[in-house]
Amino acid sequence: MRELSKRISDGNVETRREAVESIQGRRDPAYIPLLLKAMEDASWRVRKTAVDILFGDYGVEQYVPGLIQMLFIDDNAGARNSAIEALTRLGRKATPYLIEAFRTPNKDVRKFIIDVLGEQRDSRSLPLMLEAIRDEDENVSATAVEHLGKVGEISVVDALIEILDGGDLWVAYPAADALGRIGNKKALPHLLSALSRKPLREPVLKALGRFSDASTLAHVVPLLSDPSRNIQEQALKTIELFYHNGVGAEVITAEMRRLLGDKAMELLIGHAWSAKREVRISAILLLGLMKDEAAYGPLLDISHEEEFAGDVRNALVYIGRDKPESLLKLFDTDNAHQLRFICEVTQGVVSPVYYDILDRLLANEDGHVRSTAAVSISLLGDPRCMAKLRGLLTDPYEDVQEAAVEALANLRDFLDPDDAASSLRDASPVMRRNTALLLGEIGAAGTVEELGFALKDDNVRVRKAVVAALSAIGSEDAVRYLSYALTDESPDIRISAGLSLGAIGGPGVLESLSILSSDPDDAVRVAAAKALGVLGDAGAVKTLTGLLSDRNGFVVAASIESMSGIESNDARDAILSMLGSEDDEIRRTAIIGLSRFSGVETTLVPFLRDPDWATRIAAVRTLGKTAEGQARKELERLLDTEEDATVRKAVEEILRV
Repeated sequence: MRELSKRISDGNVETRREAVESIQGRRDPAYIPLLLKAMEDASWRVRKTAVDILFGDYGVEQYVPGLIQMLFIDDNAGARNSAIEALTRLGRKATPYLIEAFRTPNKDVRKFIIDVLGEQRDSRSLPLMLEAIRDEDENVSATAVEHLGKVGEISVVDALIEILDGGDLWVAYPAADALGRIGNKKALPHLLSALSRKPLREPVLKALGRFSDASTLAHVVPLLSDPSRNIQEQALKTIELFYHNGVGAEVITAEMRRLLGDKAMELLIGHAWSAKREVRISAILLLGLMKDEAAYGPLLDISHEEEFAGDVRNALVYIGRDKPESLLKLFDTDNAHQLRFICEVTQGVVSPVYYDILDRLLANEDGHVRSTAAVSISLLGDPRCMAKLRGLLTDPYEDVQEAAVEALANLRDFLDPDDAASSLRDASPVMRRNTALLLGEIGAAGTVEELGFALKDDNVRVRKAVVAALSAIGSEDAVRYLSYALTDESPDIRISAGLSLGAIGGPGVLESLSILSSDPDDAVRVAAAKALGVLGDAGAVKTLTGLLSDRNGFVVAASIESMSGIESNDARDAILSMLGSEDDEIRRTAIIGLSRFSGVETTLVPFLRDPDWATRIAAVRTLGKTAEGQARKELERLLDTEEDATVRKAVEEILRV
């Protein structure tokens, strides 16, 4: 015992940990003081080992009194925290001992006990918690009130109401929050009454937001004009919460108009320019709910800020669905940003009243406006615009072309695929390219033969679009033509075709991709390796293993990554063989790739001491997939010696230190 005590006080952390570990299994109560002493150690590993032995070898009644005594240690925060964590981990087993220990003049210990009991949420501790809310120490009482809210027991509502109605603001503040969390409507009259006390308005408003009872709106809305800016903002956020929790927009806006009149819009517009993001979002939402055209100007100004453009769009859509004609006047501008933005708004409203103006905008001088108008008008489902949309397939700007493809695809019910396919022979390569993309978008399986013929097009961008279309269609015939594209003179085409085949799969694809793995172009071989991985066929391992000796490191890394997704002993063994690579990146890729395989932990442990910090992180994360047994012990040892902050953080995240 004396020797153990000496070793537990040794200057070497590993000696101390091993000394503590040697106690495991002895189950002699005489060792409990040594284990409790070890819980005061500077090393968390030593402390954790001691706790694990206490929990595993001894009854709660044998060591809990010692844990509670550790709460009284003033000069060792680590020891106190260890005791708190251990008591919390014990859960309900510790409750009777903590209740008894609460009878102490030490206010800090009383607070620690309330914190632990609050986390355990054991109903047996409720009488003590209710008593603690009247503790002579403000911190203890406030902590008890806070935890009662987390417990959520209806039985504590009366006590919390009494605190809220009392004169002590220190505990009334968390009491309001607790009542909001519990959600018992018995508290509502008392919360409304507490609004008359200015210091309590903020927590009470938050609590009322959780209730979202429409009958309380009459008390919340007037606070939008409170002298305190903070209270105004909290009232705004509370009203937003009412809406999200199901209170009707018409109910909310009716109360705002009744109680604030014209001032409601003035207040909302002011808050829409707040420096606080969440306040602006609330104000923008309510401006939409008000359906007042006076909001159009300010909302359009705010739409220039990308962060809030989506919120403004939603607000205008809400108005537009009720009054679509009211948005027409917003098109009366030469501002390209505004035109584009209003076009986007109409995509959410989808009303035929916008057809004529959108039709005119298809010829707007601004490419962004043309592209947005194209998508917007297509959503109206009116085929009259199709001729103009086809014309946009050869627009000078590629983003307009892409929008035209999307728009025509939206109108596919009015589109004749065979007629569209005839444009694959158009004189313009731009038209041929976008026609191919369109056929892919609409999944025109009947045009596969014509698309296959287009693989001979002399324009590489057209051929690439054809590959994309065949990939989207994905039929057996499409796969056959994609296989032909693997011999295209352009590496880009071979890459696209290979990746597409890997995603589609099917008979003969493995053989085709295996041939591609010997392509003279490095990037094509990388694509072949990735495609084989996506294919996920165990038969691909042989080809991927061959690529591990490739002269290009990217090919090797891609092959390792692909094999990591194939459940095969051969794949695992091939990746293991790459741990000896002289290339740090390849070695790291192999370590990460092994994370999906079992039985590799022993092989990876030495890499926790690798000179390269990034390699150590790779080993940490791979071993951390299980973080059990010997692997966990090695990670714990690393935490005691690792000097690199990034590696330490990775270990801490896995061990949850």
